[in-house]
Amino acid sequence: MATDDFQALIRQAESLFGSGNLEAAREILAGMQRRFGDNVACLHLLALVEKKRGDVAAARKAFERALSVSPGDPQIANNYANLLSAAGERDLALKVYARVLDSAPQFHAARYNRALLLQTLGRHDVALADLERVSLAQPGEAKVHAAKGTSLRALRRLAEAAAAYDRAIAVDAGRVVAVHGRAVVAKERGEADASQLYRRALAIAPRDRTIGLGLAEALEAEGRADGVEVLAAMLKADPGWWEGHAALARMRWEAGEQADFASAIAQAADEAPTSLDGWRTYASVLAAAGLSLAAADVAAAGRAKAGEDHLLSLLEALHASEAGELARAERIYDGLPKDLAGRAIHESRHRLRAGDYRAAAALIDRARADAPWDIGAWAMTGVAWRLIGDERADWLLAQPGFVVTDDLGLPADALARLRDRLRGLHRSRVHPIGQSLRGGTQTRGRLFEREEPEILDLKHLLIRAVERYWAALPPVDATHPLLRHRHAVPALAGSWSVRLTDDGYHVAHMHPDGLLSSACYIVVPEPDLPKAGWLEIGGAPDNLDLPIRPLLQVEPRPGRITLFPSYCYHGTRPFPKGERLSVAFDVVAR
Repeated sequence: MATDDFQALIRQAESLFGSGNLEAAREILAGMQRRFGDNVACLHLLALVEKKRGDVAAARKAFERALSVSPGDPQIANNYANLLSAAGERDLALKVYARVLDSAPQFHAARYNRALLLQTLGRHDVALADLERVSLAQPGEAKVHAAKGTSLRALRRLAEAAAAYDRAIAVDAGRVVAVHGRAVVAKERGEADASQLYRRALAIAPRDRTIGLGLAEALEAEGRADGVEVLAAMLKADPGWWEGHAALARMRWEAGEQADFASAIAQAADEAPTSLDGWRTYASVLAAAGLSLAAADVAAAGRAKAGEDHLLSLLEALHASEAGELARAERIYDGLPKDLAGRAIHESRHRLRAGDYRAAAALIDRARADAPWDIGAWAMTGVAWRLIGDERADWLLAQPGFVVTDDLGLPADALARLRDRLRGLHRSRVHPIGQSLRGGTQTRGRLFEREEPEILDLKHLLIRAVERYWAALPPVDATHPLLRHRHAVPALAGSWSVRLTDDGYHVAHMHPDGLLSSACYIVVPEPDLPKAGWLEIGGAPDNLDLPIRPLLQVEPRPGRITLFPSYCYHGTRPFPKGERLSVAFDVVAR
């Protein structure tokens, strides 16, 4: 009779748990513990109830008691690992998953859950191995194929990712993770139906900001103007979505609407005057467009309306200095905490602009102490060392093999096909905000994820050029930002094309996300003036007016590539007329 009572109570508790009546289920299970003692089924269900209630400590206690009664139960151990993973105890969760799979290698739920945790840790290669095993055993599980697509996309195996997402969609057409993932892959590869896939995803999850932004970007990449309309409509319903406002401002700027490109975010900031994120984003949008004084004034307005905020103060000081209001910037820096994150590197630019080079060098040293391998800090280090005559500047910037020009061997007909292909990808009207080019356009996304044959052929040649460069570098140096990676494997990262026309040029800039940067020329202007359109490496950063000249000037020629460390400031000289079409990419270490 007791057994019958126990089973009836368990079924009742399970029904209450399934319907969401957690307190009633918990009360029944507590009574069962008092009556029947530590029973594994009761303890397991109690652990699940406590987890759903959000009481991690109680859930953990119940799981551990259940496992003490039945230590070999793979389902209990799997659910316990899931709790640990959700609670941030990831290392312990991985150990529990491993114990489960050592004793029950065919328990695919644990293998799938472990793969999801590995994905959050960025270990997509290991996650993929688990997902491959699960998908072979459970080919009808859409969630497994969708998860495979996610790891394959992270590993930049986009064709395989597309196939995995397609398989998930074939099983479950409403699985938003798969439809969205497939849309992202389509956009990254330049597929013609990317926007249609995004629309399908948005129909499943109409309030998803990431999907809406992706749809707008896909429409923009297809040369359509309605991407702006998509974003504007979403922002009307969700005016506090600041990332969306920043994207809308960028898109309007690139569509040629510079006069009122930031009108929507200006209105939204005024309507949410206490939102620090709103004022910070608004100021950053204006600064990216080169409107430094307006950005400083917006940061000041934000402080007045939303309350004092160190980050807004730092933005005001940074942009006031860029606008030439050095005294205003000085007053603000005087009132900021010395250890404020980001202050040292930003203030160093102010000190350089004011001519206090040694104070700037000291600030940059502090920035490097906080982030020893930050490429932006190393770029400013090279500038400061040159200005104060520090002999380490040559060690950082001018070792043999650091700047190399290589001919790719592209025949004239291949260059012509590549030229035509790239021209077709330049669909915006003006240069993007926040980028270095002036008087031209830049492609969006990752150029080398596309699968047009002309781009694939160029990518192959560029990989070989990078390998030649890497093999000829000086010996490893553990203290050097580039040479410490000497024994690593170089890999292409971000990639894009730039098309400059009459009077176009690049302001001096650096690439904070790479180790190596590049310029590969496809079309160059006629040399009407000496060194017009030439690449300059090692000059002064834009908008600092420093007394240093470029270390090297490189003549652009079709089919030629120049490689150099990403922390070297570089820009191009303007040319009076013609076209300068190039491809650029960064290199990272794997």
